[in-house]
Amino acid sequence: MRKMVAAWTTFSILAIWSLASLAAGTGVKDVTVEQARQLIQERGGKPDFVVLDVRTPGEFAEGRLPGAVNVDIQAPDFENRLGALDRGKTYLVYCRTGNRSMKAVQVMQRLGFRSVHHMAEGILRWQKMGFPMTRVS
Repeated sequence: MRKMVAAWTTFSILAIWSLASLAAGTGVKDVTVEQARQLIQERGGKPDFVVLDVRTPGEFAEGRLPGAVNVDIQAPDFENRLGALDRGKTYLVYCRTGNRSMKAVQVMQRLGFRSVHHMAEGILRWQKMGFPMTRVS
């Protein structure tokens, strides 16, 4: 009985450690709009950093974060389009309010992206703060 309890305890500790390691390895972090702005200022334009807007093309055309690329989460091939992206790059993901981008980030986690920053407050908060935006011409 004692050996069984010891084995179960060891198994439980290893299971918890494994789950914690997996969670830590996902590389997903929620960031505020202020932190997102700082990321863009520091890393924008670098080849290993992508600002990813998951809103519709119409929303994207109305205004976007500087340097953003659009992959519409509502498109039927959304997951395939994400799957074609380089998993080794760092991504800043956003939408209007944070709801769609959270779903996108979950897909990215499942696909094995290692470094993802989620702008949880969305572009509405960005606009409210008066931060710069770009319009598609």
